[in-house]
Amino acid sequence: KDSGLVWHFGGPVVPKPEGGGRVFLFGRSVSTVAIHDGLVYAAEKAGFLNCLDARTGKKYWEYDLKAETWSSPFYVDGKVYMGTDDGNMYVFRPGKELKKPVKMDLEEALQSPPMAVNGVLYVSNGFNLFAIAAK
Repeated sequence: KDSGLVWHFGGPVVPKPEGGGRVFLFGRSVSTVAIHDGLVYAAEKAGFLNCLDARTGKKYWEYDLKAETWSSPFYVDGKVYMGTDDGNMYVFRPGKELKKPVKMDLEEALQSPPMAVNGVLYVSNGFNLFAIAAK
């Protein structure tokens, strides 16, 4: 009670789902979060990206990335980027409503977040460095 904790998101799903499904609200994570415009984007190692209210912790949406991730979400230029261990980079429109992301196949595991400098997005998959920019 004396810690300064504002909110907590996680724990078991109650009641447990029948016929399978997720049994926890938020799984293990090895990544940092991206925060923009009052929203927190948090990834789970099991391959889910969550969008939460930064002030209250209310969950707005969850997206199944279909692969594990060690990467962190990254916000830049009006987009949220999220890489996966199967080499896909997902590009989300930020917001409280989930919109289908664009998926780019970069062939090898993306275990670190991209970086943006001077209008260029740099993405490394451990074997190649990609520089992505508008034409």
